[in-house]
Amino acid sequence: MLLEYRVAISAAVLALAVATPVFANDIANCNQSADADLRIQGCTGFIHTGVSGRNLAIALVNRGIALDVKNETRRAIKDFDAAIVANPDYSIAFYNRGIAHSDLGLLDQAIADFTSAIEIDPTDADAYDARGFALANLREFHAAIDDLTKAIELDPEFSSAYYHRGIVYGKMGEFDLGIADYDKALSMGCLRHGWCPAR
Repeated sequence: MLLEYRVAISAAVLALAVATPVFANDIANCNQSADADLRIQGCTGFIHTGVSGRNLAIALVNRGIALDVKNETRRAIKDFDAAIVANPDYSIAFYNRGIAHSDLGLLDQAIADFTSAIEIDPTDADAYDARGFALANLREFHAAIDDLTKAIELDPEFSSAYYHRGIVYGKMGEFDLGIADYDKALSMGCLRHGWCPAR
């Protein structure tokens, strides 16, 4: 693949309004991200309470993220699928399923998922960055530049979008533009999701 940097995945927080003392530990464990196994356990417990709608979708996405972190990507996709059924307008479910499809090298499916996320939430800079990432891996460089530029327009401090665009410019032979983007990313310090490229 052209880009080796793995786009980070985003999660949502379960609404504490639905919590009762019995489920509070499951909700807390499902909302935390430090321990994937604990997150899976907490989300599973909460899912088994019979919750539905948006909170079910959030719990499924959070569990799917933890499964993907553990490289159980196909199981993660099943959770993202179920989250989309539970809440078809939940852009984060499409985004995370796109990340999982990317992890498996299924770039056409990933692009379709990122496109769905963008259609639901046109202000999602992460989805534009991720779609640009996938397009670049398919060598669709002009479309990738368009998406990465849109991500930057939506979030001018999105350093990894500058870094990704710099890579694509380099692949296109636009070295001055690529270097300018690398410099911009580096001037911001570490990239958005906690990773810095080497000069």
